[in-house]
Amino acid sequence: MKLQSPLLLPLLLCATSAVAQPFATLDARSMAMGDTGVASAQPGTAALFNPALLSYNSDGETIHIILPNLGVSVFADPDALDAYNEIEDEAYIDNIDIAIQGMENPDNQADFIRNKEQFTNNSRSLSSNLNELSEQPFRINAAGFASVAIPTKALGLAVFANVNATIETTPIVTDCDTELLNDYVDFFESVQTEAELYIAASTNPTAGCNDTPIAVQSGASVIITDPSDDLTSEVIVAGVTISELGIAIAHDFRLFGKDVSLGITPKLQTITSYYATPSVQQLDDDNYDLADELEDSENDDSDVNLDIGLATSFLSDSLTVGLTIKNIIANQYETSVSPRTGRAVTFDVDTQARLGVAWDAPAGLTFAADLDLTKNKPFFLGEDTQFLGVGVEWDVASMIRLRGGLRSNLADADDQAITAGLGFNIIAVYFDLGAQFSENNAGGALQVGVQF
Repeated sequence: MKLQSPLLLPLLLCATSAVAQPFATLDARSMAMGDTGVASAQPGTAALFNPALLSYNSDGETIHIILPNLGVSVFADPDALDAYNEIEDEAYIDNIDIAIQGMENPDNQADFIRNKEQFTNNSRSLSSNLNELSEQPFRINAAGFASVAIPTKALGLAVFANVNATIETTPIVTDCDTELLNDYVDFFESVQTEAELYIAASTNPTAGCNDTPIAVQSGASVIITDPSDDLTSEVIVAGVTISELGIAIAHDFRLFGKDVSLGITPKLQTITSYYATPSVQQLDDDNYDLADELEDSENDDSDVNLDIGLATSFLSDSLTVGLTIKNIIANQYETSVSPRTGRAVTFDVDTQARLGVAWDAPAGLTFAADLDLTKNKPFFLGEDTQFLGVGVEWDVASMIRLRGGLRSNLADADDQAITAGLGFNIIAVYFDLGAQFSENNAGGALQVGVQF
C-alpha cells in the first residue's frame, strides 16, 4: 500500500491563507495600525481607503507619490493547521506503507501483530486528521499599489493602479474515503495472525462506497490492495485577481454649517479568475501539473465601478470621521468551464462599506479605529469577514513613526491579529513597514513613497 500525501500537496501552495474578500488593502501603514485608514489614511493611499480624504486631509504637501506598496497576508484555520502538522510530524502515511509491507511479509507472529497495530493506529489517526482538514480554507492575499496624489481642499486628485490577488484552497475529503479507511481498520482489527489474514482474504473483503477489494490470496501469500486508486476526494484551488486603474476626485464643501469632504473614485476593473478541482489520483500522478490546469482555467472579465467616500471633523478638527463605500456596482462573474466537471462556478464582487474614526491627539499621537459595516463573503471558500481594527501611531520628531494595533474578525472568532510597524523618512522620501501576526494569521507590507 503506497499512500502518498495528495490531499496535503495543495496546502503547500498556501504556506506563504489569506483572508477572504476583505476590505483590507495591505497598505503598510494601515496594516501596522490594525488595518485602519478610512479616517486616518495619508493622501497617497486615500484612493484605497476613502477618496474624500484627498480634500479633507490637505496638510500642505502638494504631491504624494507611492512607488510601490507591496503586501501579503495569510490565514489558515488553527485546527486545520494542527491536523496538517500532526500528519507531517507523525509520518502516518509512511508508517502505514511500512506496516502493510510488514503484514504481507512478517518475520514472525509478534512482527505481524506489531505491524497490524501500527497500521490500525496510524490509519485511525490519519482519518481523524483528514476530517479536521476537510473543507477548512487556507487563503493568501497579495497586493500591489501605486499612486500619484495631489490633495487640495478645492479639488483633490489621485491617479492610481491597484492589483489584489486572492488564493483560496481546501481539501474536500469525501465520506466514501473516510468509510474506506475505517473499513480497512475494521478488517485488520478482526485478524490476529497471518493465517487468519489468509483465510479472511478468501472471502474477498471489500471497503468503502466503491467496494474496493481489501486483500486477495495469491498462492500461499496475501496481497493487500492499494486503496488510493479508489479515493474520491479532491482539492479545490481557486483564485481571483482584481486589477484596478482609477482616478479619485474630492471636494470640500459646507453642509449644515460643517466642512464635509466628498470623494468619488471611478475605476476600470479587470477580474481574472482561476479554478481547478484536481482529484486525489491526479495529484498523485507525476504527469499531472496543477499550474497548467490553473493556467488553462484563466478567465477574464472587465467592468467599470465606483467608490464613494465622506469625511468630516469634530472637536476643533482633531477628530475625523469617515465613511466609504467600495464597488457600488455589485457584480457576479463565472469561472471558465472545468473540463473535468463540465461546469462553471460563480463568484461575486460585492459592495463593501466601512466606517472610520481618527483622533489627532497631543504629543504626536494618532489613534484610529475602523469597522466594516458589511459582512464580506469569500469568493469561493471559507468564512465571512467583518473586521474591527484599532491602531495607534506615534510620530517622533517628524522623522520616525512607531505603530501598533489589533484587528478582529467579528464574523470568525478564530481570525484575530496583532499588528505593528514603523515608518521613517529621509528628506522627501519615506519608508513604511507593517506586519500582522497571530496563531493563524501572518502578513507583511512595505511602502516606498515621496511627498513634497
